[in-house]
Amino acid sequence: MNRSNEVLKPRNGHTLVVGIVARISGCQNQKELSLGDQEDHAKEVVAELYQGPVEFRVIATKGKGERLDRPELVDIEEAYRSRELDLNVMEDVGRMVRGAEAARLWGAGVDNGTRSIAPNDCCDTAEDNWEEDLLAACRDHVGHQTHTSKRIKQKKMNRFKKFGGATPCEIYGYIKPPETKTFDDWQKDDAATPIIQEGARRLKNTLNCSGVADWFNQQGVSVGKYCRRNKWYGAMVRRYYSNTLLKGMPCRGKRHTIKHHEKGRRVSVPNPKGPVFREYPHLAHLDPIDFDELNVLLKAKNDKYHRKLVNGIDPRWQVSRKRTRFPGQHACCWCCGWHYVWGGNGVTENLMCSASREWHCWNSIGFNGELAVQRLVTAMTSAMYQLDGFDDQFGEIVAIARQNCSGGQAERWEKLLRGEESLAREKVNFQNAISKYGPVDFLDEKIKNLKDCEQELARERYKLEQLKHKELCLPPSILHLRGMLEEEFQRLAIDSPEFGNLMRQLVPEFHVYNVRLLDGGHLLPRARVKLALGGNVPDIEHVPGLSDLLTKVVTLDLFERPPQRERIRENAVRLALQGMKQRQIAAQLEERPRLPAVQRALALDQLMRDREQTSPYTLVTEPPDDYAKLRRHKSPKYQFQPREGYERPAI
Repeated sequence: MNRSNEVLKPRNGHTLVVGIVARISGCQNQKELSLGDQEDHAKEVVAELYQGPVEFRVIATKGKGERLDRPELVDIEEAYRSRELDLNVMEDVGRMVRGAEAARLWGAGVDNGTRSIAPNDCCDTAEDNWEEDLLAACRDHVGHQTHTSKRIKQKKMNRFKKFGGATPCEIYGYIKPPETKTFDDWQKDDAATPIIQEGARRLKNTLNCSGVADWFNQQGVSVGKYCRRNKWYGAMVRRYYSNTLLKGMPCRGKRHTIKHHEKGRRVSVPNPKGPVFREYPHLAHLDPIDFDELNVLLKAKNDKYHRKLVNGIDPRWQVSRKRTRFPGQHACCWCCGWHYVWGGNGVTENLMCSASREWHCWNSIGFNGELAVQRLVTAMTSAMYQLDGFDDQFGEIVAIARQNCSGGQAERWEKLLRGEESLAREKVNFQNAISKYGPVDFLDEKIKNLKDCEQELARERYKLEQLKHKELCLPPSILHLRGMLEEEFQRLAIDSPEFGNLMRQLVPEFHVYNVRLLDGGHLLPRARVKLALGGNVPDIEHVPGLSDLLTKVVTLDLFERPPQRERIRENAVRLALQGMKQRQIAAQLEERPRLPAVQRALALDQLMRDREQTSPYTLVTEPPDDYAKLRRHKSPKYQFQPREGYERPAI
């Protein structure tokens, strides 16, 4: 490099203040010793230019050169603007930042009287054409990185396609011998297969990744030798069971990186072209059909809970990942369809509509969660005892199902065959249309729909084939089923996650709505609950008619007790019919109500007769104008937003 003849003079008159910028990316093959080498190189350059006393101020860091949000760049700019530096030296411009941002920073140095030198790039702000040289160096650095990245990605993908090369680090359940180059040499850990299959079964039944993570931790399942954590957690279980290696089909290219130029960050996003797969059946822990079905169920469950996109981008709002107690995030608001959460109106043991918190639903009436669970268990137990009259019918259905190994799935087989015939016709018609009209805009969407339909039919066929050779595990009688349920209730604490998993199987629907007495007054929470009394026995769904027999819809009051006028109404009416006056009725009743309460009770009963109703309650579908405690809908922030696709069930 041709050094400028410009003579360096210290600003402070006695000591030259020199900044040194050193950086390494922090990759596996880079060592911190390189930072020292860069410092020594810079000091050699300074020694050629100045022979007097020198004070060095070193900024040495690890980080990616593309990143524009690195804190050391702020320090460099502040050092330039402080007007204390006489000279700033870096081995090459890429050691400070890779890209045109370097020109802005060096320009700030020039404006504040600081000379900058990058000897390897032959750039020096003492030269008139420094900016042109600097931009040329930035172009070379960016181009070198881009070309290297493309070359490495293409090389690894090509090796994977040709012979299964470029293998990743092994996960739990697999053994990768030393010097292994391809998936052919990988080995499956047979001891892990039962654990992986049991975890998949639990996950399919509960769709609760955190619950499976807890079970893995209880069993002492290894997280894998390359995992940064020493315990399983929900997101890790979800990633693990979405890895196609578990079905013997490793893939490459599932995700790729894109650059956010404002901050210089590269983030991983799904690859729109999709991954490339290779088949290695000897590595499969799970049957491919079971694997695909599990992931379809998980995707369907979680899709409706994703964060709303802002201009098509995930804003990454902070979302709680903790496991909640039942019925939190399971009970559903009848008005808007959104789930209930704990902490209703500031009361920790109450639940309220989550949309109401965000001013998107008028229903801010909460209910006590413990009371709801107690009444739900009581209703479930009562419903089980009411089934005693169907014990003979139940036993007959179970006996027929056990004799017929297919579980009486004739209707499902017929529907499957019709679906396969229909799909075959659609494929033929689709191919004919392509031949006649050529490619059209909706081609990709149509192909995707056909593939989804084909996979769904393949899963259904697999299930039915399995049922042919499977002995159904069914309780022999209603008494036995009731005993299983009562045993689970006694074993599990109502605030435990395991109890929540059980209740979500037994209570598939839990809609909470509001009622009030015909003459007005407070709004009271009530629930329409669908009970699947055989929900904890998975094989019941394979027996036609049995699920319907064990399904009940009940109504539960989620308030502790009715208003006083309703509590005393029947007795007050009975005494009034005996000819007693209202004061005498008040004295006779056990609660010893005041006279106005008796008057209102009798008026409520008269109102029921006038409207020809047997119930003193009426459904509240809109916020009543005469109820001062419901004010959310009057706020300028309020905007009613029901859950997309939600339809209110009949009450």
